[in-house]
Amino acid sequence: MLRIVVDTNIWIRVLLRGRITLPVMNAWQDNQFQLITSQALLDEFDAVSQRPRLSKHIDPLQAEKLRRQMRSRAETVELTTIPPRCRDPKDHPVLATAIDGRANAILTGDDDLRADDDLRRAMADYGVQLWGVQGLLDALESD
Repeated sequence: MLRIVVDTNIWIRVLLRGRITLPVMNAWQDNQFQLITSQALLDEFDAVSQRPRLSKHIDPLQAEKLRRQMRSRAETVELTTIPPRCRDPKDHPVLATAIDGRANAILTGDDDLRADDDLRRAMADYGVQLWGVQGLLDALESD
């Protein structure tokens, strides 16, 4: 089974009812991949989902339900690795979570991560790919 780190930006899109992210949520709920997370990513989810400009568009009950599911169903790893450098240091926890969780991929909508060829190569050395939603869907289809 694929081991996937889902970046916070994808979860926020799920909560905002983004059509492109619905298959991600469905695949996770259907146990098509193992979600890997860390306390740093759970904390980031809490903080971002409560930002005023986003929270007015997010159903707080749905956010709490997703938060509970992530805490109960995901494999939570302790971060020990200093990840490869990337353009935005705020992305280091997602990279470290993938490395320490032995993930196959990071699912992200962050073009900064996906478009950084040096980072892609560095993460590939750890066996981690950087995918957008379509990358995950393609991988699940080929499994």
